Amino acid sequence: TALADEHGENFAANTDVVEAGMHNDMYPGIADIETKQLVILQPMMGAVVCEIALAEVANADDVEAVKTIFQSRIDAQVDGGAWYPESIEGWQNNSRIVTNGNYVMMIAWQYADDAVTAFNELF
Repeated sequence: TALADEHGENFAANTDVVEAGMHNDMYPGIADIETKQLVILQPMMGAVVCEIALAEVANADDVEAVKTIFQSRIDAQVDGGAWYPESIEGWQNNSRIVTNGNYVMMIAWQYADDAVTAFNELF
């Protein structure tokens, strides 16, 4: 909410909740991880780099697995999945993965560092 308030359309209006049935399509292996919470927001238009994935794992031993899954998503986008050169560059330069305890966040967005700051301030 704070990110949407600060950056307006650059975040909130450009994202939509990814339905649970599609999580594993975008993040292969995530369905095998027991999560307490999993929310993925992705842009309505593929050329826009504005994706966030937030997971709270049930088991701390799964944090590294989720980080690997999130990194695989970034790598897939950088390796051509993002299609447009500008989008690929956005994924390459503006993606971050951060953790705190059992919480893991992946953000790909021009204001990724603001999102990381907001995430860390929650703890």
